[in-house]
Amino acid sequence: MLASRVNRETLLYFLIIVQLIPILFWLGRSSRIFSTVKKDDSLLAAALSETNCQRIVIIGAGPTGLGAAYRFFEHNREVIVLEMEQQAGGLASSYRDDKGFLWDNGGHVVFSHYDYFSRVLKKGVRDWNKRSRASYAYMMGSSGRRKFIPYPVQHNIHVMDKEEQQRSLRGLEEISAHPSSSKPHNFDEWLVKNFGEGLSEVFMRKYNRKVWTVDPREMNSDWVGERVAVPNVDVIKSKIAQWNRNHTNAKDSNWGPNQMFEFPAHGGTGQIWKSVSELIPQGWFRFGHVVTTVNSEKKVLDIVTTNGLAYSLKYEYLISTAPLDYLLSMVEDNDPKLRQLREKSQKFVYSHTHVIGIGLEGQPPPFLADKSWIYFPDSDSPFYRITVFSNYADDNVPSPGKVWSLMCEAAEPKHAEDSSKWEEKSLVKHTIDALVSYGFIASSQVLSTYHRRLEHGYPVPFLEREQYLSLIQPWLESRSIFSRGRFGGWRYEVSNQDHSLMQGVEVADYIMFRTPEETYPNASLVNSMKASDRRVCHHKDYEIVVAHYNEDLRWLAPYADHCHVYHKGGNNWKSPVEFKQWDTLPNVGHEGHTYIYHIITNYHCLANVTLFVQGEVKSHIHWKGDND
Repeated sequence: MLASRVNRETLLYFLIIVQLIPILFWLGRSSRIFSTVKKDDSLLAAALSETNCQRIVIIGAGPTGLGAAYRFFEHNREVIVLEMEQQAGGLASSYRDDKGFLWDNGGHVVFSHYDYFSRVLKKGVRDWNKRSRASYAYMMGSSGRRKFIPYPVQHNIHVMDKEEQQRSLRGLEEISAHPSSSKPHNFDEWLVKNFGEGLSEVFMRKYNRKVWTVDPREMNSDWVGERVAVPNVDVIKSKIAQWNRNHTNAKDSNWGPNQMFEFPAHGGTGQIWKSVSELIPQGWFRFGHVVTTVNSEKKVLDIVTTNGLAYSLKYEYLISTAPLDYLLSMVEDNDPKLRQLREKSQKFVYSHTHVIGIGLEGQPPPFLADKSWIYFPDSDSPFYRITVFSNYADDNVPSPGKVWSLMCEAAEPKHAEDSSKWEEKSLVKHTIDALVSYGFIASSQVLSTYHRRLEHGYPVPFLEREQYLSLIQPWLESRSIFSRGRFGGWRYEVSNQDHSLMQGVEVADYIMFRTPEETYPNASLVNSMKASDRRVCHHKDYEIVVAHYNEDLRWLAPYADHCHVYHKGGNNWKSPVEFKQWDTLPNVGHEGHTYIYHIITNYHCLANVTLFVQGEVKSHIHWKGDND
């Protein structure tokens, strides 16, 4: 055994001397762990005693509501979670059709800007599939043929037909020679400023109109951030020259935070949030409970259950993840400002999302077999994106290897001119017809069809968004109402699953400790991977830290409630024992690397006694007392 019954200072100095240089080199990319701040225990106790009698209610058991509830649970604060559906998950739920095909509410994958988010998900879900993104755009060229253009399109114009390629290149050369320093007034101006007129016309405007359902001139550009890759014209020219010499296979450019992503091995995205909800006391949840009014002066909710029971519930703090326009329609208050705010909220722009699932016999054609998802800018198909969903997990289909599936997403405008084209029967038929015309499927392969319409699909970053939010959110918060989440906050740039959970975590911290939020007000901070790690310190008498590769850990079963295992053997290893905590690290260094990593990341939360052990029991010389 490397260490036993030693105080934390001795461990720190000894291990730093032995391992410091290689470990600090490895940790250079993760320097955020040094910024952990220890909270004063007396302040925590005071905060808890002051607020013990205050009832906190959360509307919605999606990622944001669950993030808030889990954070309160970490700090021993009981809350009530009201959810209109019969399960947790919200927009991140999954459903299995009557033929056994599994479907998400759109194209969800897991990647993380936060250590906290990663820890929560690993605690809830043990079995993950790790995938490399292979995404493309599929678009018509001037030659009359369609092509797969690797994502992001702006980095791969060399694959386009000659006419589109040269138009795009001329636009890029123009903005490179004459860069603009003026702030764009809308998203369309941002597109031209960053991609040039040619590429904007060839792809950007067409695709963005299709996915957002509005003209880019009706959108602001504040939301863009890391979500759009700006091309380098010299690199583009080099790619064109190389492509003209040798037409090698073009691949995804590996740009962006989701170039590697994870997906649950079982149950789809919905299983993530069911599992996270199971980390929270089940008595906190009230499923099938619908809030009908919010009296913000009396702090009272009127609620109706799915079985017809009506009741009222008083709160001290309310966290709402309901769409912001819907929340304001429920609020009752004598303040004359409310009417104006409600009128503004009705001007919020959003799209309706249609999820069309196609279960298919056989296996995908070779040109789809290696792909993750595909974008469709052209108007001859109803969908803007399809996902080869069977590639994500075997559990997504009833008979892996014998059947496969495509999940298609279409965006309906908030106020559609022709509602008939969005009816289920018409939309499913149009979807299948387009897939057949593209040569992706044969109609005889179709085994199952699935359709779900999401009333709120995408929160459009319309021009007046920030102006309206700056009026609405402070008014709500002055009444102890915090509206957060994908549609509760209405900021698309912080509405991925990780952002959404952390919005809930951070607003919980604000309510309990007045710790400033980071995600909702500061997208650029969190999307540049600079968010604070919100680690909670729980007092421990002793802890066993295990450096593990592939050893049999059953010898530690009697102490499993005290074991923190760091696994370096890859994602496919399954432990026969349920340990208190299980984290995966890259296979770097020896056991000393694991021990120092644990000390640095948990320095302010180290147990009174920490034992560091290797995974193989035979590696240890058992400690005996002086008198033995």
